[in-house]
Amino acid sequence: MSDEKIEQQKPGFLKKAATFAESVISKGLNNNKSDVPEKQLRTFSCHGDNNTKLPPCSERMNSEKFPGSFYCGACGCGDKEMTLLNNRKLENGQDSYSKLDFPKVHCPLAMPGFTNYKPSESGVSENPRKIFIELTFGRDYVTENSK
Repeated sequence: MSDEKIEQQKPGFLKKAATFAESVISKGLNNNKSDVPEKQLRTFSCHGDNNTKLPPCSERMNSEKFPGSFYCGACGCGDKEMTLLNNRKLENGQDSYSKLDFPKVHCPLAMPGFTNYKPSESGVSENPRKIFIELTFGRDYVTENSK
């Protein structure tokens, strides 16, 4: 499966601030996390999967600040610890809180698992990654686990 870049508009400052605030509020004071199926869909959407031969999203960037980690190049938030798409091991041995852990988090491509997920439309030029994930998991499962 090819992973061509999907053209999308970069979110403006106010949109980024609003979606960031929604994510932080959803985390709360108790470090609330997304449900396991939701995070699995987000992980599949961002990182792909070797078993199904789905490559990582073309917008997934290697972190320069945190080697071995990744961030989204499409959302405009940049390479920061809070925006990493994977959990890192902290000095105390625990996993860090990643962007994919937030109960509510948006994806610029509205991919499965994310709060702003929009199902693909039949007959409309669409993101082949989204269609592949919907076919792999089933659209009902994806819709149910994208909150």
